[in-house]
Order: sequence, then C-alpha cells, then structure tokens
Amino acid sequence: MTNQTNSRIPLLPEPRHPIPPAPVHPLAALATIVLDNVFGVVELVDPLTIIVTSLTVGALCTVTTMLVQHYLAKDDWGPSLAKGLVMGIIAGVPFQVTGTAVGIPLLAWAGLHEWIRTPAPLGPSEKLPPSDEIVDAEVRDIKE
Repeated sequence: MTNQTNSRIPLLPEPRHPIPPAPVHPLAALATIVLDNVFGVVELVDPLTIIVTSLTVGALCTVTTMLVQHYLAKDDWGPSLAKGLVMGIIAGVPFQVTGTAVGIPLLAWAGLHEWIRTPAPLGPSEKLPPSDEIVDAEVRDIKE
C-alpha cells in the first residue's frame, strides 16, 4: 500500500486586468523620454545643431522602439515599424516637452495594467472545497 494521496486541487483562474495593455512596451516609452531630453543639452551647447540632433534623435528612437516592440513585445515587423515611426517623430520634435508628455502617460498606463488586477469570478463548479474535507480525507487514508 502506498502513502500517496491523489488530491485534486482546482487551479485558480488568472486574475483579470481592468486596464487594457499599453500600446507600446514600457521600455520603448522610457527610451522616448530619455532621447527626448537630449535636446536640453544640445540647446545649451550649440543651438544651430538642432536639425541634425532632431533627425538623429528621431532615427534612434524609431530604431529603438521598433526593436523593443518586435523582440520584447513580440509584435510583427509592420506594427513594430509603425509604432517606432510614431515614437521617433514624437521624440524628434525639437522640444523637450513632447516626448516626455507622451512617454510618461504610456509608462503609467503600462504600470497600472500590471499592478491593478481583479480576481476572476469563480463559477459554481469552480468553487474551492473547504480545507477540512481535504484534511479529513488525508487522515482517513493514513489510518487505513
């Protein structure tokens, strides 16, 4: 006689997210904020290089967002490129405000999606058995 108990404990359903996922990965939003703040340094050093800096920052943000979306968020190349272009244009605007004003709400959205969860409702057949029944059944098996 073996001392194994084959107690089946029903699996709990996954908690639901009341907030939908953010359209871009949080790392892409953070990269947009960081690259957008490059303009503060450039404006102090040489304001005449603003066009070159704008194009460079836009291209860097496009490539960064595209790669993050494809490899981390598991998007296809088409949506990854589209999201990269949008975030690159936002970061490439020669003002510090635009990328930050878009990036911070996206980061907050992604954070709220992960932090706020509501438990999934249990159906009538999915209710957990009382813990006393499981313990009593195990005790009876051991005595026999």
